[in-house]
Amino acid sequence: MTILTATSVAQTSTERWKASLYAALAAAVISLLMVLLKGVPVLGALLGIVIGAAPILGYDFARGALGDNWRPVIGGLIGSIAFVIGVALPAVFTDDFGFVVVGLPISLLTVIIWPIVVGAMSPNQSIGKLLLASIIGLILGWIIAFFAAGQDPTSWPALASILFWAVWGGTVGAALSAWSK
Repeated sequence: MTILTATSVAQTSTERWKASLYAALAAAVISLLMVLLKGVPVLGALLGIVIGAAPILGYDFARGALGDNWRPVIGGLIGSIAFVIGVALPAVFTDDFGFVVVGLPISLLTVIIWPIVVGAMSPNQSIGKLLLASIIGLILGWIIAFFAAGQDPTSWPALASILFWAVWGGTVGAALSAWSK
């Protein structure tokens, strides 16, 4: 291995960590704002849409190309609209199951819609790999959120949601960096 090859391998590895960290921080900050502004309906919905752009902005910031290509950022905003629609739908009471959150399946569609839209609008990202990263981020985020929940479910929704979005954003940000063409 030549010195040039070793340097480029080390630099790529650092970029993945930076992309993951910046994407996680961007998603966590937006999620924190969503939690703090929970009572304000318009700002909460706008931040719910903006959270779809957080991993892309973190990835762009890590590679020093923030603002070079806005198409994937717009794709991230469009891809997270299903999340906001799903959260906005009310819960329904049924005799068999009690309260059923109607919007949960629609919110989960974000995991499928977001990678398709971002991959279609980004010239250097694969839709299939983004879909895989989004599903992995969803699973890891749920695991971390449930560990944060502990035994008292009334005290954890804010922290769990911040941790969920940070893990999802970090996972997708690392995948954006590692799997770009």
